[in-house]
Amino acid sequence: MKNIYLDYNSHTPCDNLVVEAMNELWTQPGNPHSVNHAFGWSKEQIIKDALQGFAEIYDCFEDELLFTSGATEANNLAITSGLNIAKNVKPKANTILTSYLEHKSVLAPLELISKKLNLNLIFVDLNDNGTINLENLKHHLDSNDVLWVSCAMTNGVIGTNQPISAISDMCSENNVLLHVDASQAGYLPISCLDLDIDFLTLSAHKIYGPSGIGLLYSKHLQRPDFEPMIVGGGQQDGLRAGTLATPLIVGFKKAAEIMHENKEVEAESLKLLRQILIESLSNELNVEVIGNTSNRHPGNLYLAIAGVDSVQLLNNLQPHLAFSLSSACDGLNREYSPLMQAMGISREKSETTLRICIGRLTTKEEVLIAAKMIIEAVKNINL
Repeated sequence: MKNIYLDYNSHTPCDNLVVEAMNELWTQPGNPHSVNHAFGWSKEQIIKDALQGFAEIYDCFEDELLFTSGATEANNLAITSGLNIAKNVKPKANTILTSYLEHKSVLAPLELISKKLNLNLIFVDLNDNGTINLENLKHHLDSNDVLWVSCAMTNGVIGTNQPISAISDMCSENNVLLHVDASQAGYLPISCLDLDIDFLTLSAHKIYGPSGIGLLYSKHLQRPDFEPMIVGGGQQDGLRAGTLATPLIVGFKKAAEIMHENKEVEAESLKLLRQILIESLSNELNVEVIGNTSNRHPGNLYLAIAGVDSVQLLNNLQPHLAFSLSSACDGLNREYSPLMQAMGISREKSETTLRICIGRLTTKEEVLIAAKMIIEAVKNINL
């Protein structure tokens, strides 16, 4: 039996065109930071071309972009350096706002730095469809001395998209810095200029690029109070030490180009396959889609299957069907997640939930086979 991969929110495979773009670079010598010879100059030009490409795709300036090892580092750097800037912008402000929609690479540094700087960390309410409650956000912005907001553009578990433009407007009105984790938002239009945000993070392996490379956008990179997190070299204008991985950057740029050119058509294809899957499951099982049913990642399906323990279901379908219960960082953790609590989902229902995410390489045949496998596994559990 062929194994079927339905965990694209966790990790996308490299597109073949991405692999081709990287292949010719692996055996080439030269450090992009070696300015003494032609091999270094060649790599340096490749990096410059990549920055220009990213600037065009994400509608920003080249000197507003910084390469990192991934979105986790980018989020940590945005928060540690950004809050230093925010404190200088609003010295008396003492409150950070976020929500339980965030990835651990956002929540963990926020919790750490709020304790270190003696700041209040407040979690904004969520609507029951998994979106930020804008009225509650406005309440906190009006009633607290806020200096920072972190908000994911697309949640990686339940897949819901957030109203970033509205949140950005509210932050601007209150002179509050806004950090957006866009690592799961590959199918959304991302214009840093139009969104008018302060920090935005991206990851290659969420958009069919290679693992180990990410990107931080910020209009504050040139400020003297932007403090590097990794030091020990003058790379990237001294903002992030370390030799840049030229093949990974080229692969990331190629992946971003492909996504930018094809996202609308691909999104519609994913939505169609997702609908086939949910209809197939709903014909036989008591299934509920968790989160906004329309404004979400086009391949994401977060489900509750009544009366079925999702861990048992996942284990019974191994190794033939790959999906997950939550973020890859959570593994098989059965803790009653703060996200489920914030959405008003009971512990009992949360233990029946699972995340399925189809992607670029998923076929209709695979979707139908996966639905049949899940249905049979559920029926066997309930015998």
